[in-house]
Amino acid sequence: MQRKKIDYSLAKKISQSAALTEQLQAVEKNPELVVEVLLSKLIANPYQPRIQMEAEALRELSNSIEQNGLLQPIVVSKDGDSLTIIAGHRRAEAHKLLGKELIKAIVMDKVVHAQLALLPLVENLQRSDMDPIENAIAFKKILDDNIVENQNELADKVGVSKSWLSKTLSILRLPSPLLAKIQTDKYSDITVLSALNKIPENQIEKIYNAVKSMQRNEALGTIKQAVFKPLKVKAKIEISKNKVVINTTGLSKINQDKLKALLKEIEILLEK
Repeated sequence: MQRKKIDYSLAKKISQSAALTEQLQAVEKNPELVVEVLLSKLIANPYQPRIQMEAEALRELSNSIEQNGLLQPIVVSKDGDSLTIIAGHRRAEAHKLLGKELIKAIVMDKVVHAQLALLPLVENLQRSDMDPIENAIAFKKILDDNIVENQNELADKVGVSKSWLSKTLSILRLPSPLLAKIQTDKYSDITVLSALNKIPENQIEKIYNAVKSMQRNEALGTIKQAVFKPLKVKAKIEISKNKVVINTTGLSKINQDKLKALLKEIEILLEK
């Protein structure tokens, strides 16, 4: 079954109303602020969510820029002689592939630390092909570095729901080999990935392989079944020549107590 295309329009709609997004969009729409800067002067934003850049996609972007020019300038923050990229890491890398020395940019005066961390995230959330693992890593770094006080403040700053942010962060609890596989597969349903945390680690990759081609509701139903699947236990009673072994695995505490009481009565009867 072909995997359902995930609709991120709601996240995009919410993020577009965020204060940081409005600030960035206002700057980008002002052509008077566009200047050319040296690529060699640019510094990557340490909070940039897009960790991986696919070589083929980068070549396609380079070809597009070569044929059509740079349609949207990058945005940088100026602090002394350094220029830190706020938005446009891929466009800058594509220019380097073309052997260019200069790139069109909008230069903002020194952006405070929190904005420098949050603006790339807001920009990234508006992309339909966003990588949930990269976003989760970026969110965690912002929290670990105390850029914001807590998850609630971070959700408000970037314009997403608190539950969505919590689910995104929970993805990082999945086993590392599985995270690598998820990125290779380009699987991006945050709700399903978050639900996988309920699966025992020795079964989690098998369940992921089963659900990754399903639509969300079907995938969540499969995960729920796997979580609540009854335990397979050995026969309750094993009788040998000299002893009787009773397996109590899976029995509730009440039933275990009842069984102990019954065995006590049997012992009393046997002694008579």
